[in-house]
Parts: sequence; structure tokens; C-alpha cells
Amino acid sequence: MYKTLTTQAIIKLGFSHEDIRFARSCCLRRLSRGVYSVRYVCTLEKHRRLWASIEEGTHSEFKQYGDIRDEIVELDAAVMARCEVRFEKARIQKKATSDADADPNEQAQSPTNQPTAEVFSHISAALIHGLPVAYPVTHQVEVVRPRINRRFKSIHVRGATIPKHHRQRVLGTEVTTLERTLIDVARAYNPDIAVSMLDSALRRGLTTREKILTTLSQCLEVRNTKKVHLALDLADARRESPAESIAAVRFFQHGIDGFIPQVEFEAASLRSRIRVDFFHKAARLVVEIDGIGKLYLGSGVPRDELERERRREQWLRDRNWRVIRISWKELFKASKFDEIRRVVMSTR
Repeated sequence: MYKTLTTQAIIKLGFSHEDIRFARSCCLRRLSRGVYSVRYVCTLEKHRRLWASIEEGTHSEFKQYGDIRDEIVELDAAVMARCEVRFEKARIQKKATSDADADPNEQAQSPTNQPTAEVFSHISAALIHGLPVAYPVTHQVEVVRPRINRRFKSIHVRGATIPKHHRQRVLGTEVTTLERTLIDVARAYNPDIAVSMLDSALRRGLTTREKILTTLSQCLEVRNTKKVHLALDLADARRESPAESIAAVRFFQHGIDGFIPQVEFEAASLRSRIRVDFFHKAARLVVEIDGIGKLYLGSGVPRDELERERRREQWLRDRNWRVIRISWKELFKASKFDEIRRVVMSTR
């Protein structure tokens, strides 16, 4: 988690407004009005109070990749910033109520003790739950509020009422439950976004299909319910990355079936086991997916890693397995999947 601080919190650490302005040119990043994130551990000792928790391993540096993943990082930071603001407001309200020595009966009815009207939802809730966002689909923080449906520059407010059993408190604020989040994302976004989240949640044992279906049956909303069932049908806990999940969705969209994910071969001559992303026995075809990270590694890929890749592919080809690699960019083009479909269809 990133180190997020409000202006008030930074001032309490002994920084002036001028110090904050200077720190913004160094290790401090402005997320929104009055909210900042610590980018990294700098060399200035006077900034230690800002980044000490990063150095100690409690928080993480503000990671930047130099590619489209930065859009997701930016959104994640914006969500965390809004959480921080909400948490700080609740803390101040609670302190004010305590200082006033309010009557216990009145205190029980106070806003700080009631569920908040605003609930983080959809992609924002997914980020809070630690689910992967395969690629950028929105730059807006998404929340649900009763009877309000508006889009602002940085926030998308969806008009709905989330029942109490479909929300929980995370990071001091209200968020749709994991199961409700997965359902909402499946309703609102493309299947590859939803399936990559479902694959991750199922693989990590965070939920089950049964729990998701139970939550779905409790939803008043019926719009796009078929999309939710489709995403669940396509989900598979064996897949290990969003790129593999996207590929699986593309197989379905192009009418390609018969692929099994994460199959292992015993390669005695290599003194190791070879695990492939997708395996099609009838077509004697192996499909390997290069995630977004490999797209930007370039010459930075270690030579021994490239050599291992070359040897394992040659081992497969020597045994009459055809190997097709799909790059990140090719996941969003039809040509590679048309080629795979031709190979699979030729064996029927």
C-alpha cells in the first residue's frame, strides 16, 4: 500500500506549507486537493518523516512503469486518496462528538455511527480489494450513492442503493463486498476485465462461484445478468495472469475451444518440468502469452531467461508440438486468433 498523507497530517509532522511545496518537487506527489502520496525514499534527511514507513517496509514506493499500467496506478492512488479523506473526516467527526460528550442515545444515531451514503464500487472497489485491472478502462473513482447518477471530471457517481449485506468497511470506508464488486464489474465492463478479476479471486481462494451466485441472486438489479453468468462460465482458477485471462476470453469470442490452461510436461533432457500457458492436445498446439511486462522489457530481459525460453520451445517443437506466442498487443487484434483457429480447425 502507498503512503498517503493529508496536508494536516504533514503539518503535524513539522512541515510548513512551503516545505510541502518543496517536497512536491522531490519525494511527494499530489493526488488531489489536500492529499499526497510519498513517491519514494529520497536522499534528504529532513524528509525522513515522510518516507520512514517505506524504508521500514510498512508502505510501498509509488511504482511507475512508463506504460499503460501507470493509468491504473494513478487511479489506484486517487481511490486511496479519497479513502484517506473520508477516513480523516470520520475521525474528526468522531472526535468532535466525543469532545462534546454527547448523550449515548443521540450518539448512536449520529452520522458517524450510521452506514455512509457513499460506497466505493466497480473498478475502485476492485482496486481496494486488491483485484487486478487487466488494462485501463476508466480514470474516474467510482462510487454508489442513492438516487444520484452523475459523472464529474474525476468521479463517477452511480445511482443505486447497496444493501447492508453487500457492503463492508475496508480502509476505514464503505466498499461493496468482493462478490458484489465482481458482479458489478461483470455487468458494466467487457468480459476480459471481469474474467481476469474472477480468475484471480478464485485462484487466491478469496471467494467461490457459489458465493458469487448467492450474491447475484440477492441483487435487485437484473440488467446485464447474462454478462455476469458468461464471465463466471469463462472463469478458471488455473490461469495465472490477466493476460492469460484475456486470451481465454478471446478464444471464446473467436469460437476456439479445447484449450487447457497451465499444463506441465516432464522434460528429462532439460532436467526440469515445462509448464505452458495453454495446451490443445488434438491440435498438438501450445500457446504462450507474453504479458504487458514483457512488452516493455525489451533488451532488459536477462540473457539466461531468453535462453531458457528458447530451449523449452525447441524441446516442444522437437516433439512435434507447434508453439504460438501471443504478445500483449496481439491480444487486442484478430489476426493471431484467426491463425490459432485455422490450426485447431485443421485437425477436425
